[in-house]
Amino acid sequence: MKLATKREMNQLDQDAMSQYGIPSLLLMEHAAYGVFCYLMEEHQGKSVTILCGPGNNGGDGLALARILYSFKKVQVQVVLLVEEEKLSSDGKVYYTICEKLGIPIYRYLEEMELVWELIEEAQVLVDAIFGTGLTRPITGSFYKVIEKVNASSAFKVSVDIPSGIHPDTADVLGIAVEADCTLTFQVPKVGQFLYPGIAHRGTLRVVDIGIPKELVSKMSCMHYAIDEDMAKGMLPDRPIRSNKGTYGKVLMIGGQVGMGGAICLASKAVMKVGAGLVTIAVPNALALLTQQKVTEAITLSLPERDGHLDETAATILKEHMMQYSTIGIGPGIGRSGMIQKIMEVVLESDKSIVVDADGLYALKPYLNQLKARKAPIIITPHPGEMSYLSGESIADILAHPVESARSFSERYGIAVVLKIERMIVAVPDGSIYINSRGHSAIAKGGAGDVLTGFITGLLAQNKQPVSAALLGCYLHADTACSLARLKGSYSVLPSDLIEHVGESFKGLENKH
Repeated sequence: MKLATKREMNQLDQDAMSQYGIPSLLLMEHAAYGVFCYLMEEHQGKSVTILCGPGNNGGDGLALARILYSFKKVQVQVVLLVEEEKLSSDGKVYYTICEKLGIPIYRYLEEMELVWELIEEAQVLVDAIFGTGLTRPITGSFYKVIEKVNASSAFKVSVDIPSGIHPDTADVLGIAVEADCTLTFQVPKVGQFLYPGIAHRGTLRVVDIGIPKELVSKMSCMHYAIDEDMAKGMLPDRPIRSNKGTYGKVLMIGGQVGMGGAICLASKAVMKVGAGLVTIAVPNALALLTQQKVTEAITLSLPERDGHLDETAATILKEHMMQYSTIGIGPGIGRSGMIQKIMEVVLESDKSIVVDADGLYALKPYLNQLKARKAPIIITPHPGEMSYLSGESIADILAHPVESARSFSERYGIAVVLKIERMIVAVPDGSIYINSRGHSAIAKGGAGDVLTGFITGLLAQNKQPVSAALLGCYLHADTACSLARLKGSYSVLPSDLIEHVGESFKGLENKH
């Protein structure tokens, strides 16, 4: 699913008007009608108070008031937060209509105390204050109004985007409406899928405002949401005539004494998403553990020193690598300096690679060599690991995750899966994919190892690195959401994701 920036959405509106002759007033009418249909579907019989600010967002609110009043199905009233001259030209048209219809319009600047009462007593509050046009922090009377809105017990519906959220970055501009539902127009906005915007939007619905589908399909954009439709188009084929070799041979390298669970989780996840054959390369001390924990896999026991893989293991791995199509390295491997020699051997191979966890620390000395490598590489850092690799602070990465992931991917020519509340996948051409799903239930040690296994297993099945990363992220998050509904937010374990990922696969297969 495409995601639009403010500039891209403005261009889409302009193209609809210039290329198809669709008047802006008609687009506003369609937008208002979409909100009206939602209110009739979900909140019929409740009174509606519409807060209208400047520009087109306020105009959308006034157009909605006209439709609600005309259908005589609900009690509707408008709170106008600005003077009429600050409305857009289309907004002024609907303001005049509302006045002539006798719709109650309360002017905040003249009736402040009454407006406070209206907000406090409202059943449904419609936020048509700023929309996507806001460019500076909210202050003064607008700040106070949004404070009152957030404190109200009314059901809050935001028009296009919660007022105060930047449509591109998801930043809160001073203060933002905490919506229960956001009805966004034609194309979702990037800021509705990033934090903190995602925490303010509530349920997100997309309203078709009549922009021709040809324009939307041709719209140039660099941001996408990883959703069900995208995921089901990326399922690996399972032909009738096939065998374990058809679905890839994977070498998983990791583990140290005390951290054997990580490589076991990752390896089980590789098999659970359909890879044909898995070999787990671990220190000698973990060989028995991996054989017991992952009975379907082969164990390759390697020399160790102080509980870590010894650098002499690199020679043995080099001899074995030709048998495999894909390598996953990092889960539980530790940060011993000996791991760098193993990483060097892995990078010298012509295999597709997924690097996670402590493997990322061993990868850093070789970053400048990555772009010359022909076989694909996917890295899956959390913000702390990304900070180590990039030199940015964790705070900066969390504040600008899209820019951080994109610049690193472009610089080194690799796919980056940045593990935050909605996982971000950046690819070298500058495209950004943001997971539409996610849940705090999997904010636990081991969940990242499972993700590594999912992506590695999908990559082994002849999937392109981007497809493997996107589908792996979707399955990981979709399974977590399903488990959270079943078990609650506290009791989901990373191993549960492996056990139940088949249900997410089945859901995609049924809709394929």
